[in-house]
Amino acid sequence: MKSIKLLSLAMLCVAVMSSCTSRERKIQTLVTENLSQTLDEPTSLKIQTISQPDSAFGLRYFTPKEKGLIFKSVKDATECLMERTSFMTAPDMNDTYAMTIADMEMQVSANLYGNLLGDAKKGAFSGWKVRAAYTARSKYGCFYQAERWFFIDKDCQTVIKYFDLPIVGGHTNKKSVSKKEIVNPIKEVS
Repeated sequence: MKSIKLLSLAMLCVAVMSSCTSRERKIQTLVTENLSQTLDEPTSLKIQTISQPDSAFGLRYFTPKEKGLIFKSVKDATECLMERTSFMTAPDMNDTYAMTIADMEMQVSANLYGNLLGDAKKGAFSGWKVRAAYTARSKYGCFYQAERWFFIDKDCQTVIKYFDLPIVGGHTNKKSVSKKEIVNPIKEVS
């Protein structure tokens, strides 16, 4: 009798571990495919990290820590733009990096601020949140860093919603000299 209980417990553990591994593989595939299909230059894509899946409770609910990360990213991008454009008094339309960051900031503003500033209540479990840090070439021709946040359904079959946050850490006022220059590269994570 004792051996049957141990065998049952072992089988349950294997089933739980394999479902987690399977879920993580499905999510990794979804993330990679979504990035490849939605970026302006998918052949330039380099994924640095993909986070562990975290439970999502609706598409509008963010924890205070997540809100802090989002606002910090936008603040850093704004500071970078202000430096590169002399506080928007001398924007350089040939500064491909500034144009890329400005585009990303406008997308974040349009898609997220209403959700972040509102009082979104934590709902029922709706799927998974995953973040992926990556580098890619923008439509303006420069390389940039970003973190894409994904909302994925419960069964890990579909990306329901996503948004990109620019990563501009370590920026300087030096403007990119050519469209091929890599600005703020991320080191590959093994």
